[in-house]
Amino acid sequence: MQLFDIHSHTLPKIDDGSNSWDETMAMVRQAHETGTTDVAITHHMIRRSDYDKENEIIEKFAALKEHLEKNDIPLNLHLGAELYYSPDLELTHKISTYNNNGRYFLVEFPMQGIPRYCDDKFFEFIVDGKNPILAHPERNLGIIRNPMRAYDFVQKGVLLQMNAGSLTGMYGETVRQAALQLLDARLIHFVGSDGHNNTKRPLVIRDAYDIIIQRCGETYATKIFQEFPWNAMSGNEITIDEPMPISMTPEKAQSKSKFLKLLGF
Repeated sequence: MQLFDIHSHTLPKIDDGSNSWDETMAMVRQAHETGTTDVAITHHMIRRSDYDKENEIIEKFAALKEHLEKNDIPLNLHLGAELYYSPDLELTHKISTYNNNGRYFLVEFPMQGIPRYCDDKFFEFIVDGKNPILAHPERNLGIIRNPMRAYDFVQKGVLLQMNAGSLTGMYGETVRQAALQLLDARLIHFVGSDGHNNTKRPLVIRDAYDIIIQRCGETYATKIFQEFPWNAMSGNEITIDEPMPISMTPEKAQSKSKFLKLLGF
Protein backbone atom coordinates (compact mmCIF):
# COMPACT_ATOMS: atom_id res chain seq x y z
CA MET A 1 0.00 0.00 0.00
CA GLN A 2 1.34 3.41 -0.97
CA LEU A 3 1.01 6.19 1.59
CA PHE A 4 1.50 9.44 -0.27
CA ASP A 5 2.33 12.61 1.69
CA ILE A 6 1.80 15.58 -0.64
CA HIS A 7 2.75 18.41 1.77
CA SER A 8 6.01 18.78 3.68
CA HIS A 9 8.77 21.22 4.62
CA THR A 10 11.63 18.75 4.66
CA LEU A 11 14.74 20.34 3.14
CA PRO A 12 17.08 22.05 5.59
CA LYS A 13 17.18 25.82 6.06
CA ILE A 14 14.68 26.81 3.39
CA ASP A 15 11.74 28.10 5.45
CA ASP A 16 10.31 27.32 8.90
CA GLY A 17 10.80 23.59 8.34
CA SER A 18 13.91 21.51 8.97
CA ASN A 19 16.88 23.35 10.46
CA SER A 20 19.63 20.90 9.49
CA TRP A 21 20.49 17.84 7.43
CA ASP A 22 20.43 15.80 10.63
CA GLU A 23 16.85 16.88 11.28
CA THR A 24 15.88 16.25 7.66
CA MET A 25 17.27 12.72 7.82
CA ALA A 26 15.46 12.07 11.10
CA MET A 27 12.24 13.23 9.45
CA VAL A 28 12.56 10.98 6.40
CA ARG A 29 13.52 7.99 8.52
CA GLN A 30 10.44 8.55 10.66
CA ALA A 31 8.29 8.82 7.54
CA HIS A 32 9.62 5.54 6.15
CA GLU A 33 9.36 3.72 9.47
CA THR A 34 5.69 4.69 9.83
CA GLY A 35 4.77 3.45 6.36
CA THR A 36 5.04 6.51 4.12
CA THR A 37 6.25 5.59 0.63
CA ASP A 38 6.17 8.95 -1.16
CA VAL A 39 6.81 12.51 0.04
CA ALA A 40 6.30 15.74 -1.85
CA ILE A 41 8.60 18.59 -0.84
CA THR A 42 6.53 21.79 -0.71
CA HIS A 43 8.32 24.73 0.87
CA HIS A 44 6.56 28.06 1.42
CA MET A 45 6.51 30.55 -1.43
CA ILE A 46 4.95 33.55 0.29
CA ARG A 47 6.64 36.46 -1.48
CA ARG A 48 8.06 36.69 -4.99
CA SER A 49 11.51 37.00 -3.44
CA ASP A 50 11.11 33.48 -2.00
CA TYR A 51 11.70 32.18 -5.52
CA ASP A 52 15.28 33.41 -5.16
CA LYS A 53 15.78 30.10 -3.34
CA GLU A 54 14.44 28.01 -6.21
CA ASN A 55 17.86 26.78 -7.38
CA GLU A 56 18.88 26.03 -3.80
CA ILE A 57 15.68 24.00 -3.34
CA ILE A 58 16.33 22.03 -6.52
CA GLU A 59 19.94 21.34 -5.49
CA LYS A 60 18.99 20.25 -1.96
CA PHE A 61 16.19 18.11 -3.37
CA ALA A 62 18.74 16.26 -5.50
CA ALA A 63 21.07 15.98 -2.50
CA LEU A 64 18.29 14.50 -0.36
CA LYS A 65 17.70 11.84 -3.01
CA GLU A 66 21.39 10.94 -2.78
CA HIS A 67 21.22 10.79 1.03
CA LEU A 68 18.23 8.47 0.85
CA GLU A 69 20.06 6.14 -1.52
CA LYS A 70 23.24 6.09 0.59
CA ASN A 71 21.26 5.35 3.73
CA ASP A 72 19.03 2.70 2.12
CA ILE A 73 15.80 4.60 2.81
CA PRO A 74 13.33 3.61 0.06
CA LEU A 75 11.32 6.83 0.00
CA ASN A 76 10.17 8.36 -3.28
CA LEU A 77 10.48 12.14 -3.48
CA HIS A 78 8.47 14.64 -5.50
CA LEU A 79 9.01 18.39 -5.79
CA GLY A 80 6.54 21.23 -5.59
CA ALA A 81 5.84 24.26 -3.39
CA GLU A 82 3.20 25.65 -1.07
CA LEU A 83 2.12 28.85 -2.80
CA TYR A 84 0.62 31.62 -0.69
CA TYR A 85 -2.53 32.90 -2.38
CA SER A 86 -2.41 36.34 -3.94
CA PRO A 87 -4.43 37.93 -6.77
CA ASP A 88 -1.31 37.86 -9.00
CA LEU A 89 -0.51 34.19 -8.29
CA GLU A 90 1.30 32.62 -11.24
CA LEU A 91 2.83 29.24 -12.06
CA THR A 92 5.88 30.11 -14.14
CA HIS A 93 8.57 28.56 -11.93
CA LYS A 94 9.88 25.00 -12.04
CA ILE A 95 8.67 24.30 -8.51
CA SER A 96 5.25 25.96 -8.86
CA THR A 97 3.50 22.74 -9.87
CA TYR A 98 4.16 19.23 -8.64
CA ASN A 99 7.10 17.66 -10.50
CA ASN A 100 6.90 20.65 -12.87
CA ASN A 101 3.89 19.03 -14.56
CA GLY A 102 2.27 22.40 -15.25
CA ARG A 103 -1.08 21.31 -13.86
CA TYR A 104 -1.48 20.60 -10.14
CA PHE A 105 -0.32 23.10 -7.53
CA LEU A 106 -0.63 23.44 -3.75
CA VAL A 107 -1.96 26.78 -2.54
CA GLU A 108 -2.67 28.07 0.96
CA PHE A 109 -4.92 30.82 2.27
CA PRO A 110 -4.19 33.01 5.28
CA MET A 111 -5.51 31.15 8.33
CA GLN A 112 -7.81 34.04 9.28
CA GLY A 113 -10.17 33.66 6.34
CA ILE A 114 -10.84 33.27 2.64
CA PRO A 115 -9.38 35.95 0.32
CA ARG A 116 -11.80 38.05 -1.70
CA TYR A 117 -12.27 37.09 -5.34
CA CYS A 118 -10.21 33.88 -4.99
CA ASP A 119 -13.09 31.97 -6.62
CA ASP A 120 -12.61 34.01 -9.78
CA LYS A 121 -8.85 33.46 -9.76
CA PHE A 122 -9.26 29.71 -9.27
CA PHE A 123 -11.82 29.63 -12.09
CA GLU A 124 -9.25 31.23 -14.41
CA PHE A 125 -6.72 28.53 -13.52
CA ILE A 126 -9.22 25.70 -13.96
CA VAL A 127 -10.39 26.97 -17.35
CA ASP A 128 -6.70 27.05 -18.34
CA GLY A 129 -6.25 23.41 -17.31
CA LYS A 130 -4.53 24.19 -14.00
CA ASN A 131 -5.83 22.52 -10.84
CA PRO A 132 -5.55 24.24 -7.44
CA ILE A 133 -5.11 21.98 -4.40
CA LEU A 134 -6.11 23.96 -1.32
CA ALA A 135 -3.86 23.20 1.66
CA HIS A 136 -5.40 22.40 5.06
CA PRO A 137 -8.87 23.99 4.58
CA GLU A 138 -9.93 22.54 7.95
CA ARG A 139 -7.59 25.02 9.65
CA ASN A 140 -8.99 28.06 7.85
CA LEU A 141 -11.36 30.18 9.98
CA GLY A 142 -13.52 31.07 7.00
CA ILE A 143 -14.20 27.39 6.36
CA ILE A 144 -14.52 26.51 10.05
CA ARG A 145 -17.22 29.16 10.36
CA ASN A 146 -18.90 28.25 7.07
CA PRO A 147 -17.88 24.73 5.97
CA MET A 148 -20.16 24.92 2.93
CA ARG A 149 -17.47 27.13 1.37
CA ALA A 150 -15.36 23.97 1.09
CA TYR A 151 -18.21 22.30 -0.77
CA ASP A 152 -18.48 25.33 -3.09
CA PHE A 153 -14.76 25.18 -3.90
CA VAL A 154 -14.89 21.49 -4.75
CA GLN A 155 -18.01 21.95 -6.88
CA LYS A 156 -16.02 24.49 -8.90
CA GLY A 157 -13.06 22.15 -9.43
CA VAL A 158 -10.73 22.92 -6.50
CA LEU A 159 -9.23 19.90 -4.72
CA LEU A 160 -8.64 19.84 -0.96
CA GLN A 161 -5.67 18.59 1.11
CA MET A 162 -6.09 17.81 4.81
CA ASN A 163 -3.29 17.82 7.37
CA ALA A 164 -2.81 14.46 9.06
CA GLY A 165 -2.41 16.19 12.43
CA SER A 166 -5.85 17.75 12.13
CA LEU A 167 -7.39 14.31 12.65
CA THR A 168 -5.21 13.44 15.63
CA GLY A 169 -5.96 16.66 17.54
CA MET A 170 -2.63 18.39 16.86
CA TYR A 171 -4.40 21.70 16.13
CA GLY A 172 -7.20 21.40 18.68
CA GLU A 173 -10.73 20.05 18.83
CA THR A 174 -12.35 22.71 16.62
CA VAL A 175 -10.00 21.87 13.76
CA ARG A 176 -10.47 18.13 14.35
CA GLN A 177 -14.24 18.47 14.11
CA ALA A 178 -13.92 20.54 10.92
CA ALA A 179 -11.66 17.85 9.47
CA LEU A 180 -14.18 15.13 10.27
CA GLN A 181 -16.97 17.14 8.65
CA LEU A 182 -15.00 17.49 5.44
CA LEU A 183 -14.11 13.80 5.45
CA ASP A 184 -17.70 12.69 6.03
CA ALA A 185 -18.81 14.82 3.07
CA ARG A 186 -16.03 13.25 0.91
CA LEU A 187 -14.52 16.69 0.33
CA ILE A 188 -10.93 15.65 1.07
CA HIS A 189 -8.80 14.41 -1.82
CA PHE A 190 -5.30 14.32 -0.32
CA VAL A 191 -3.59 14.07 3.05
CA GLY A 192 -0.27 15.70 3.93
CA SER A 193 1.82 15.69 7.06
CA ASP A 194 2.73 19.37 6.68
CA GLY A 195 5.84 18.06 8.40
CA HIS A 196 8.27 20.69 9.68
CA ASN A 197 10.48 18.68 12.07
CA ASN A 198 10.77 15.29 13.74
CA THR A 199 9.11 16.25 17.04
CA LYS A 200 6.05 18.51 17.20
CA ARG A 201 5.19 18.42 13.49
CA PRO A 202 6.60 15.13 12.17
CA LEU A 203 6.57 13.70 8.66
CA VAL A 204 3.93 11.13 9.64
CA ILE A 205 0.58 10.35 8.03
CA ARG A 206 -0.03 6.76 9.19
CA ASP A 207 -2.27 7.69 12.14
CA ALA A 208 -4.53 9.69 9.83
CA TYR A 209 -4.66 6.77 7.39
CA ASP A 210 -5.82 4.43 10.17
CA ILE A 211 -8.52 6.90 11.25
CA ILE A 212 -9.78 7.35 7.69
CA ILE A 213 -9.83 3.59 7.02
CA GLN A 214 -11.96 3.08 10.11
CA ARG A 215 -14.28 6.03 9.48
CA CYS A 216 -14.60 6.09 5.70
CA GLY A 217 -13.52 2.68 4.43
CA GLU A 218 -10.64 1.31 2.41
CA THR A 219 -11.88 2.42 -1.01
CA TYR A 220 -11.92 6.10 -0.09
CA ALA A 221 -8.64 5.84 1.82
CA THR A 222 -6.95 4.26 -1.20
CA LYS A 223 -8.09 7.12 -3.40
CA ILE A 224 -6.77 9.91 -1.19
CA PHE A 225 -3.55 8.23 -0.06
CA GLN A 226 -2.60 6.59 -3.35
CA GLU A 227 -4.68 7.12 -6.51
CA PHE A 228 -5.30 10.88 -6.38
CA PRO A 229 -1.77 11.83 -5.21
CA TRP A 230 -0.14 9.67 -7.87
CA ASN A 231 -2.23 11.33 -10.58
CA ALA A 232 -1.49 14.78 -9.16
CA MET A 233 2.27 14.13 -9.26
CA SER A 234 1.98 12.75 -12.81
CA GLY A 235 -0.29 15.50 -14.13
CA ASN A 236 -3.06 13.02 -14.95
CA GLU A 237 -6.81 13.56 -14.77
CA ILE A 238 -8.38 13.09 -11.33
CA THR A 239 -12.01 12.01 -11.19
CA ILE A 240 -13.41 12.59 -7.71
CA ASP A 241 -16.54 11.27 -6.05
CA GLU A 242 -19.52 13.60 -6.07
CA PRO A 243 -19.15 15.72 -2.91
CA MET A 244 -21.95 15.89 -0.39
CA PRO A 245 -23.18 19.14 1.12
CA ILE A 246 -22.04 19.51 4.71
CA SER A 247 -24.89 19.15 7.17
CA MET A 248 -24.77 20.40 10.72
CA THR A 249 -27.36 19.94 13.43
CA PRO A 250 -28.52 23.09 15.25
CA GLU A 251 -26.87 21.74 18.42
CA LYS A 252 -23.48 21.37 16.66
CA ALA A 253 -23.80 24.81 15.09
CA GLN A 254 -24.58 26.41 18.45
CA SER A 255 -21.71 24.55 20.14
CA LYS A 256 -19.23 25.63 17.48
CA SER A 257 -20.39 29.24 17.71
CA LYS A 258 -19.86 29.26 21.49
CA PHE A 259 -16.42 27.68 21.12
CA LEU A 260 -15.28 30.24 18.54
CA LYS A 261 -16.46 33.07 20.81
CA LEU A 262 -14.39 31.61 23.65
CA LEU A 263 -11.37 31.68 21.34
CA GLY A 264 -12.07 35.34 20.58
CA PHE A 265 -13.23 34.88 16.95
